[in-house]
Amino acid sequence: MNLSRRQFNGHLVYGGLGLALAGASVSLEGCSALDNLTTWVPVGLAAFDGIAAIVDGPFTAIATTVDNLWAAVQNAINLYQHSTDPQVTRLDKVIATLDALSGGLTQALAALPVSIPAAVLSAAKLGLTLLISTLNSIRNKLQPAPVPAAMKAAIGSVAPAKNKNDFIKKFNAIMADNGQTLRVK
Repeated sequence: MNLSRRQFNGHLVYGGLGLALAGASVSLEGCSALDNLTTWVPVGLAAFDGIAAIVDGPFTAIATTVDNLWAAVQNAINLYQHSTDPQVTRLDKVIATLDALSGGLTQALAALPVSIPAAVLSAAKLGLTLLISTLNSIRNKLQPAPVPAAMKAAIGSVAPAKNKNDFIKKFNAIMADNGQTLRVK
């Protein structure tokens, strides 16, 4: 196939434009996931603190550790939004804190005492599972990665929330179905 210089330049321009638009959509997807994370973190933290409150006593030590991990995620998001570091470095920091938080929530799930009332235990397990599943979903939108086996086992078949409002709806339904008065807004 022979192309004239004009045809070649036309293909070159359209190809470059296509690549530029594709890059913009990848970048916008990351921003969308980060925006979703930013609006979801306070709700997720409120949900976790509510679970810690209904489980109470034996769960206090792990709850404090996980609360610190939530704070680290919020700090990484703030640094991402306001730092002059390269964007890739900032995103890596957000992802690292999300991975740490997912691990902490998985440990919290494993640390739930079986001695608490069955309805409280069920609500706490399902609520934590929804938190982990949703957090992993957001994390994978930022940068896809395999889910560790222990986390995959903890999540089971619980589908992640699609957004903050979906999370609120699912979490509140879990609490209501298990006779708990805890609700997040």
